[in-house]
Amino acid sequence: MRIAIPLTGTRGDVQPVVALGLELRRRGHDVLLGAPPNLVEFVTATGLPARACGPDVQQLYSSEAGQRALAAGSTFRLMQLVARQMADYADQMNREVIEVCADADLIVASTVTEDRAASVAEAMGVGLVSLHYFPCRTNSAYPFPGALPPHWHPPALVNRATWAFAENLRRVVFMRYLNALRAELGLAKSRASTAAVLARANVPEVQIYDPALVPGLPEQWDERRPFTGFLTLDHAARDAVGDLAGDHAGILSWIDAGEPPVFFGFGSMPIRDTAAVLAMVTEVSARLGVRALVSAGWSDLDIANAEVGRHVKVVGPFAHDLVFPHCAAAVHHGGIGTLFESLRAGLPTLVCSVSFEQPMWGGQVERLGVGAHLKFTQLTAARLEPKVAALLTPEMRLRAAEFAKTLSAEDASARTADIVEAAAR
Repeated sequence: MRIAIPLTGTRGDVQPVVALGLELRRRGHDVLLGAPPNLVEFVTATGLPARACGPDVQQLYSSEAGQRALAAGSTFRLMQLVARQMADYADQMNREVIEVCADADLIVASTVTEDRAASVAEAMGVGLVSLHYFPCRTNSAYPFPGALPPHWHPPALVNRATWAFAENLRRVVFMRYLNALRAELGLAKSRASTAAVLARANVPEVQIYDPALVPGLPEQWDERRPFTGFLTLDHAARDAVGDLAGDHAGILSWIDAGEPPVFFGFGSMPIRDTAAVLAMVTEVSARLGVRALVSAGWSDLDIANAEVGRHVKVVGPFAHDLVFPHCAAAVHHGGIGTLFESLRAGLPTLVCSVSFEQPMWGGQVERLGVGAHLKFTQLTAARLEPKVAALLTPEMRLRAAEFAKTLSAEDASARTADIVEAAAR
């Protein structure tokens, strides 16, 4: 079977789907991924064929305008910025999705490509499966991510109202671009929302995050929205993309020389003043009397010449699953991949959210009693210190260790591939 997977976004959007693509290829299917131009080489390094699809979102985040939007901590402003980029790229994006999906027997899309993929699948008369990295359909348990402060506990009616507003806004904003695509495909115009289109076609919407993170939600959805857990790359793929090339022996040797450290890192989010953030981490960890392991993967920091105390070690990329079990706690941006790894290792976690669904995950670790949440824009030494101190209490560490046992131990890639193959049948 020929399976096309058009994607766009950052590495966090692409990497878990690469894991699925590799599993489908192992089962004998021909798989083609569409990926942002800056991530095509990342995909092909694993052995999967790929072609450019969508704009370079990472370049947008690193631009002056992107840095201002990130510094403001406003999901709305960042969405406006991304929407403008997508508007400029809309016609090309339409063509690229069509090209990626040409000759496919089945299309697998993501949260940000499912709208275009739905029209392409309709025109081609083939099946579609959508992958969701976070809750993005109407429910009464949780509001639309970013619509309300994450620490609020609104009633069911309010939660549903946020979804109605968000889905209608998405429909209105993208209708022009989607109808241009439909015209190119020879389809009639549509005013329906993407959620309504996929529901009408009975498209499976696979939740590729763990149900333990969203108690109360799985009970509200039927078998069309199964939960599989987070999709992780196997050892060979991780080695191919360089995830295992870090100085793990050096890192673990430093960890073993003292008390387990607190991990600090902010994923692929570009930070404007990396020196100030590093100074803050150095100060807070010294006050608390703990060691700090700082990942510089989120910055252009000169690791060799970083000015830190003896209790701080600044490192480049490393495999989280090899190092996190040796740490005492984790502080990061709340990307679902890093969040899964820190919680799987039983680490109390402080989410310093930047935008999009990250504040929602911050609210969830707080609600579940396994961590805390702090907006990155509010990050100061005075606010960071008590948050990190709370992570290190015996009670918090025990709850985090117990929660780790509830996370799915099954092979999420295999389960998701089963759903994809069932959809084709």
